[in-house]
Amino acid sequence: MRQLTVITNGSETRSGHGRGFLIRDASWITYTLLMALALGPTVRISAHEMTDDSSHGGSLEGVSRAGAPGGGNSSLAEKDSISGIHADSTRWSEQTWDPKSLVQLAWKRNSGMRAQRLQVKGLHSNSSHTWYLDAPQVGVNFYQAPVATFPNPMGRQSEVDYSVQQAFPFPGKISARIDAVHQHAEMGEADLLALRRKVARMVRDDFYALDLTRQRQAINDENRALMVRFIAVARRQYEVGLGRQADILRAQAELTRLQSDSIDLAEARASTLADMNALLDFTTTREWNLATPPDPKPIDWTLEQLRPLIEKDQPGLKSMRVGVAMREAELRAAGKEYLPDIMVEGMYKDMLRMPPGSMATKLEDFWSLGVSVNVPFAFWSAPKYQAAIAEGRANLESAEQAYADSRNGMLAAAQTALQKSRTGAARLRLNVEALVPQSEQALVSMLAAYEGGKEEFTPLLEAYRARWEARENMATARANALSTLADLEDAVGMDLDEIARWLAPGAGK
Repeated sequence: MRQLTVITNGSETRSGHGRGFLIRDASWITYTLLMALALGPTVRISAHEMTDDSSHGGSLEGVSRAGAPGGGNSSLAEKDSISGIHADSTRWSEQTWDPKSLVQLAWKRNSGMRAQRLQVKGLHSNSSHTWYLDAPQVGVNFYQAPVATFPNPMGRQSEVDYSVQQAFPFPGKISARIDAVHQHAEMGEADLLALRRKVARMVRDDFYALDLTRQRQAINDENRALMVRFIAVARRQYEVGLGRQADILRAQAELTRLQSDSIDLAEARASTLADMNALLDFTTTREWNLATPPDPKPIDWTLEQLRPLIEKDQPGLKSMRVGVAMREAELRAAGKEYLPDIMVEGMYKDMLRMPPGSMATKLEDFWSLGVSVNVPFAFWSAPKYQAAIAEGRANLESAEQAYADSRNGMLAAAQTALQKSRTGAARLRLNVEALVPQSEQALVSMLAAYEGGKEEFTPLLEAYRARWEARENMATARANALSTLADLEDAVGMDLDEIARWLAPGAGK
């Protein structure tokens, strides 16, 4: 059985049931549609399969409500299906996502990575990446046809010549050309690995930014509740003659400022969420149940320990190494252009008749075979190939210098990340163990003193702002510490767990 459901702005009405889309009251459904358009722009009409019992009982079970978790996302479910990821929307909404699981999802869905994979496929499918010879040339020559038969070449010609010729590159040219194109394709694959690392970093940055916004919003919520309490206390103090009306107004102004900050935080969250959803190829407003990031791991590695891993596995450096190999292959191919190509030609002469006055008494067919070569090292053609070799050498030296510069940059980035990870961990520990608890105690003490009439409102407000700043600094220090670890992962080209496995005693030996 089917039921027609009209959903508008999170509410729904139903009409008609039976086989197909039988509507018992056409005027009622028309009225419903008009009301739907009047109530809001989001209107969705869907038909839900129902059992016989549900059609009589009017149960709403199984009907997806717009705005409910997992509901109102039919277009998203269709998009998931098109992308090859068949997942229940409700399950995805209920699942808790950590950075690693989001990165794995991004690697599957990111449009940029899909485009790069197709580009790599195209590079491997390049015609120059396969062994082939240039197409042969086949010719027919109608020889010594009388002028009177023009334009018909088949009229009384003396002979018909059939020829075929094929060019053969000098041995080694084809393999040099294939090698250069193959290195280009390998560079595309290395670029894909670099893009994979870049996408992972962007997802992690958005994840940490969303978590920082969540922490700052929680601090804002607590501060607003605290400021409401301050306003109530200031009113009581004013009523008993221990306070001033200005204290109430200052507290109200602070509350208004917190409300404004909350709006800014919501805007920042929406922007970051849109960026992350774009990376994951989802609608920009999709919500995620994000896990709390793990505490930053202490790092005690040295640059000398990480150097072999950076030089071996860093995706950007790997791409540039392949680029150097590609330039070397291009230089070898340019050098082989100095070698001549060989042209082989075969011809068959079909003798039909001899010209008048010929002394020949018998017609005989003939065949001939010819071999020719081009001469690229002739003084008028050599400059072309000499320039190609000079260009190849310059490109190779440029690629080598770019690789050296990038390697130095990666080593410097790794050293900076190692240093920042240590200072960041110390700064976070100082906030957690000292600054935040001390500011909390100072605020509690100052609030008690103000309520007892022993302190003015200004010191209380300063203590509140010191606590606010300490908690904000702690949240920022945590986010910065996590971001620094992501910097280290980028510089090495591995996740922290992978680095730890490689550096474990006996690993790789």
